[in-house]
Amino acid sequence: MDSKGARMASGCLVSAAEAAERGLAYINPRPCECEWCGRALKPLGAVLNGRVAWVSHEECGCEASLAAAAEEEARKAEEHERAGVSRLLAAGIPKRFLDAPIRVQACERYLLEFGDNPERGLYIHGGVGTGKTELASALARRFVEAGYRTRLTTTIGMLERIRETYGNEASSLEACKLFGKCDVLILDDLGKENSSAWSVMTLFHLVNMRYEEMLPTIVTSQYDPSRLSARIGRGGERETAESVASRIVGMSMTVRLLGTDRRRI
Repeated sequence: MDSKGARMASGCLVSAAEAAERGLAYINPRPCECEWCGRALKPLGAVLNGRVAWVSHEECGCEASLAAAAEEEARKAEEHERAGVSRLLAAGIPKRFLDAPIRVQACERYLLEFGDNPERGLYIHGGVGTGKTELASALARRFVEAGYRTRLTTTIGMLERIRETYGNEASSLEACKLFGKCDVLILDDLGKENSSAWSVMTLFHLVNMRYEEMLPTIVTSQYDPSRLSARIGRGGERETAESVASRIVGMSMTVRLLGTDRRRI
């Protein structure tokens, strides 16, 4: 099908000749010229209730107009990329790991199966420098790009954010909702936080909120699942720590990262 036929078949813009051929009502369009080379251009109109409203014109195709169009496309692409980066940074992804790949097959499988089990999380554990934060960032990016409201934060950072609002009930509630109600929460370095009664109870509150709402939580930690409750409750809050660990591990697929400290390498 030629360009004329394609436009008529799809109900898109029409030229004056096409409008006359179809018996459409219209007012004669004003002359239009290419701003670069001065060539006369065919006006194009939109059809509404049998009448044509002139809204555009054909592309010229001269060298200068093509160069200008390419420049505009490049500008839009750059703007789109900046907006995408802003979304990733706003989700908490560190600048260092904006382009991090997913190197673990089990995590790729997790993403592929996520739609069938959207409440299931991940518990990623491994030694220092085995790539936990990089992997968490790569997962966060995939969720952000898929349109999920995603938050990536260290456990320490999350607790500090909530502590800053302490004493202001409204602000504290909003901070808890930010982490407790987002579509996907990714907690990096669980077990590094201070093991005070307040931190353990706050952690329990957030984890339990997500557990009851059936929202997925992805956790990274240096600690094996069997050692998690002891690590969280090392300050004495053993019972609450066991409840936190039980919920995290119980609603997650476990992934172990092996290897030596990649940062030193």
